[in-house]
Amino acid sequence: MRTSRKGAIAQAAADRARVEGLIRDRDGYKQQAIDAIRALRKVSRELSDLKDEVALHIVAAQHPSSALSDAHSMALSLLEAMDARGIDLRIELARLEGTAL
Repeated sequence: MRTSRKGAIAQAAADRARVEGLIRDRDGYKQQAIDAIRALRKVSRELSDLKDEVALHIVAAQHPSSALSDAHSMALSLLEAMDARGIDLRIELARLEGTAL
């Protein structure tokens, strides 16, 4: 069966539109993947910073002349250290304390 010229042109246009749609979809998925990787890297950095800070506070609290000898001082110091690193713990603290933001 022979396809008419108009039919072939219409089919080519439809194919091109499908391909362009697939390319847009691919580009959108690619951007979502890039955004997810950036978010994971940020979380990874924050987790590493938290671990470093907790370790530093544990070592400091074990020192005989430490000002971090009580729980309240330790909590305030950790909060200040996290804030200085740009890590916001308000949501986590509110959840643990049973309050809503």
